[in-house]
Amino acid sequence: MVKAGNKIRQPLISIITVVLNAADTLEKTLLSVLNQKFQDFEYIVVDGGSVDGTIDIIRKYESKLAHWESKKDKGVYDAMNKALSLIRGKWVYFLGADDQLFNILGSVADYLKDEKTIYYGNVYRPNMGGLYDGRFSAYKLACRNICQQSIFYPKCVWEKYAYNPRYPIFADYDLNLRCFTDPDLEFRYMPLTIAVFSDEGGISSTKIDSAFQRDKLHLIRDIFPYWIYVLMALRSFFMMFLESFGLQEASKNVYHSIRKMRSVPSVEKESHKQNS
Repeated sequence: MVKAGNKIRQPLISIITVVLNAADTLEKTLLSVLNQKFQDFEYIVVDGGSVDGTIDIIRKYESKLAHWESKKDKGVYDAMNKALSLIRGKWVYFLGADDQLFNILGSVADYLKDEKTIYYGNVYRPNMGGLYDGRFSAYKLACRNICQQSIFYPKCVWEKYAYNPRYPIFADYDLNLRCFTDPDLEFRYMPLTIAVFSDEGGISSTKIDSAFQRDKLHLIRDIFPYWIYVLMALRSFFMMFLESFGLQEASKNVYHSIRKMRSVPSVEKESHKQNS
C-alpha cells in the first residue's frame, strides 16, 4: 500500500480507477486527477493483473497515490467493490482508465454539503459530440443511466449497497435505480461537466449485459411508480416490434426521440433541504 506523504489525513473525496491493460490511455487519466488544483482527495488505483505496461505507468506515479494494487479479479465491478473497502473519503468518485477528469473538483466540492445526497453532473462524450445528459427524472433514469463518471456518491451509499456481480456491465445502472428510489437518499444535479467519458470501445458500448436486460423491467416494476413501468414496457415492446421487421434504424430513431422527451411529468428525486 502506498500512501501520499507521511501523514494519514481524512480526504473529502476518494477517487477510484480500476484498470486492466490500458497502457495507451492510463497516464492521461492519472494526470487528469493528479494535476487538479483542488487537492483534498485520495486516489486509489486497482489493477486486474495487466501485462501490457500498465503497471509501469502506475509505478511512475505511485508516490502520489493513496493506494494501488495489482491482482486478478472477477471483473470491473468486483474490482470496484474491493476498492471501496479501502476508501477514507466522505465522497466517492469513479473514473475509468480511458477517461479524463476536467479540472473541476474545486467546483464540485462547493456542492458536497449533504452526506445523504448523491450529486451528479454531465460528461462530455467525444463520439457523440456533446454532453450527457443533464437533469434526470425517474422516467429518464428508467430509460437510461446517469453516467458513472459524473456522479459523486456519499460514503453512506457504500455502507448499504455494493455493485451486484450478477451484472457484469450495468451494475452501476442497477445501483443508481436502487439509490434513486431509496427514501434515505436524495439526488441533486450539478450544472457542471465533470469528465471526458470515452464512449467508444468500452465494455458498455461493445457488449450486452443479458442478465440486466432480462431483469430491468422487473426491477423498474418493483421499485418505480407503476406508470413508469407501463411506459417502459410499451417502449420495449414497440422497439422489439420494429426490430423484428428489420427496422433497426427506425427503432434507433424511436429511442432517440424518446430520449429527447421533456413533456413527461417530472418526478425528479431532488433534495428538498434548503441550505442555511
